[in-house]
Amino acid sequence: MDFVLKNKKLFAAVFWFWVAAILYFSLTPNNLKMQINIQNNSYRLDYIFHFLVYFSLSLLFLLWKANKYLRIKPVFMIYFLAGSFILAGGSEFAQSFVPERTFNPFDLLSNILGIITGVSILFFIPGKILQPKKT
Repeated sequence: MDFVLKNKKLFAAVFWFWVAAILYFSLTPNNLKMQINIQNNSYRLDYIFHFLVYFSLSLLFLLWKANKYLRIKPVFMIYFLAGSFILAGGSEFAQSFVPERTFNPFDLLSNILGIITGVSILFFIPGKILQPKKT
């Protein structure tokens, strides 16, 4: 935990780099098809990829803004949720104007689920594990 607390600027830089990478890769033409074939059935992997990208965004934000007990001020959480939902929805909508790209509501759903899952981690880490023991 000391590494996280001592490197807040690093996590801030990585977070903003991640946002820029999301925007770049979302708004450039792309004909990459991510799919896997299992027993003559084709499954798209881009939904998992979208989930992981936005899940990682949430984790980076938590590492940047959380205190030593992994708690975040509510105002920061509201700003993050609003901003990340706008990023997720806006980048998906903007893809309808990019050649070789289309708006996909399932991509948007995967993005939002990644954000919610990443933020939910805060509620599943018991505070008693991270707080100092009383003697």
